[in-house]
Amino acid sequence: MRGDSRGWRARHHREHVDGDYQDPPPKGKYDRLYEKSIRLMKRARVVLTPEQRELACRAFVEALIERAVEVIAFCVAANHWHGLLRFRDPLKHRGQNRDAARLIGQAKGKCARMMSKAGIAPEGGIWGKKCRVRPVKNRSHQLNIARYIPDHRKKGAAVIMITKTGRFVAKPGALAPGPRRPRRHA
Repeated sequence: MRGDSRGWRARHHREHVDGDYQDPPPKGKYDRLYEKSIRLMKRARVVLTPEQRELACRAFVEALIERAVEVIAFCVAANHWHGLLRFRDPLKHRGQNRDAARLIGQAKGKCARMMSKAGIAPEGGIWGKKCRVRPVKNRSHQLNIARYIPDHRKKGAAVIMITKTGRFVAKPGALAPGPRRPRRHA
């Protein structure tokens, strides 16, 4: 959030901001900006409980699968999510809007509506606008992501891993088996 004491970034780095999470800005430098940011918020900040995370994770994955998105790994933490997803090639499926950001937006909307109808989350949604879709560069990048997502369960995230043998669901904070690192032969 703008003015955060831990450091923050302006959108597209339009403003220079001193400090970051490792080297925070001087105390009090951005206090007025932070208070203004709080006042401008239209609703309270959403922090998901462990039960909400598990339900959100399941709903999100179901919504993605309905849209023909292949889910390999997915996690929902208290205030963010990560996914290792495979989208159909938009060139092969012309005439269908297969844009990744659009499909994720639809899944976020369906997940939030389901949770608010169940009375588990506030009306008006739980996810922020937009998302950053990053394509997997190579096999080592893919393996890195496949390890990174299940590691979030140590921080209390709900994790779903879909393997060839079936679906594995880890409850928030549960220590469950994740993907194994490949052995290196000498």
